[in-house]
Amino acid sequence: MINSREIYRLAIPAILFNITEPLIGLVDMAIIGQIGNTSTQAQGGVGLAAGLIATLIWGLAQMRTAISAIVSRQFGKNDLPPIISLIPQTLMLGAILSVMVAVGIAFNYEMIAYYLYGQMSELTLYYSNQYYVIRSVGLPLSLLIALFFGVFRGYQNMSWAMYISLIGGLLNIVLDLILVLGIEGYIPAYGVSGAAWASVSAQAVMFVLCIYVLYKNTPFNLKLEVDRNPFFNEMLLIFMNMFVRTIVLNIVFILANRFANKNGDIQLAAYTIGYNIWIFSSFFIDGFANAGNALAGKYLGAKDGTTLKVLGSKLLKINLGIASGLSLVYLVLSPVIATYFNNDEAVITAFNATFWIIVLAQPLNSIAFTFDGIFKGMGEAKYLRNTLLIASFLIFIPVLLGLDYLDQGIMAIWYALLGWMLFRGCSLWWRFGRLVKEI
Repeated sequence: MINSREIYRLAIPAILFNITEPLIGLVDMAIIGQIGNTSTQAQGGVGLAAGLIATLIWGLAQMRTAISAIVSRQFGKNDLPPIISLIPQTLMLGAILSVMVAVGIAFNYEMIAYYLYGQMSELTLYYSNQYYVIRSVGLPLSLLIALFFGVFRGYQNMSWAMYISLIGGLLNIVLDLILVLGIEGYIPAYGVSGAAWASVSAQAVMFVLCIYVLYKNTPFNLKLEVDRNPFFNEMLLIFMNMFVRTIVLNIVFILANRFANKNGDIQLAAYTIGYNIWIFSSFFIDGFANAGNALAGKYLGAKDGTTLKVLGSKLLKINLGIASGLSLVYLVLSPVIATYFNNDEAVITAFNATFWIIVLAQPLNSIAFTFDGIFKGMGEAKYLRNTLLIASFLIFIPVLLGLDYLDQGIMAIWYALLGWMLFRGCSLWWRFGRLVKEI
């Protein structure tokens, strides 16, 4: 029977490495907000580019879910040798795909940005293009780091990913302060481009650390074999189902960015700040879901449905508690939180008018994230895909279009996201109860 110590052993490191990326995003927003008279346009432009980068990484990084599910299941069976060659083959596939995507978009960014987000101010587009082109250099590194983390998670160790993320995150923040704002008399202020180069530099360091940990602490290596691993097709099948799911997931976020941009620079900046807080909270809650991901695969491999059921119940209670705590903290900080990101009174007012829904959403989000992580660990990619398709096309998009037609501004986005998360959580919770009875 599972005990809470085993959950926390995986979850605490997962929380720390999960929140590193969104925390960096929040720091980026706060520092960029101090660069001068164009800070609002800079925040909006960086928000749009960062959203596209996240879209690409989330899509391609579904290979992480696939590799993690297979590794954790084989770990539960105590049979790792058959998947040794799967790791370098998956990494090679990820590298090839990410380089092709990164280069293709970098050369066509302005056209793609207009297509995805609609018309925007010239200055917002300038900053967005500048940030993306530099960050595209690190896109393959981001994907490969995600794949390494998937291997570590499947191997039932989240601490390695935590330490690597913390080192990368601290380095990114230090470089942000130096390169964005500069050091008078020594280093010029590079603004938005400085923030992008800070991220790329941190990713390079994290990539090297991942290789070191893989060789030092796991039975895996990077030796590429010509013969395809027997588990490669299964990995591709899980990846493709999760990739389709992620495309839909990112359609949701792209539409949200597009509608936020349609409302002007003030509303876009307010939404970008709120979105980064939403993502920070989501990754915080998702730490225990990562523990569920690792453990669910292990218990599925051992065919232990009873323990799997207990795992789901314990994780849900823990995540509901964490989400409620976050909501309480946000409620207390709500009068001042916007001032840490932007000095423009119009942006602060627009943000404060919508922040309450982010506070309300946290417990609802925790249900979806809990079972999302468990289903990924079990390799239930098809059901995750179908649930998201229904939630996106039958709930999010109709609510967004309807409320936008009623001139609800960026509130239309937040209401649509709230309904979207509610359906996902309830659907997965119901399905989990049926699945554990079948094991």
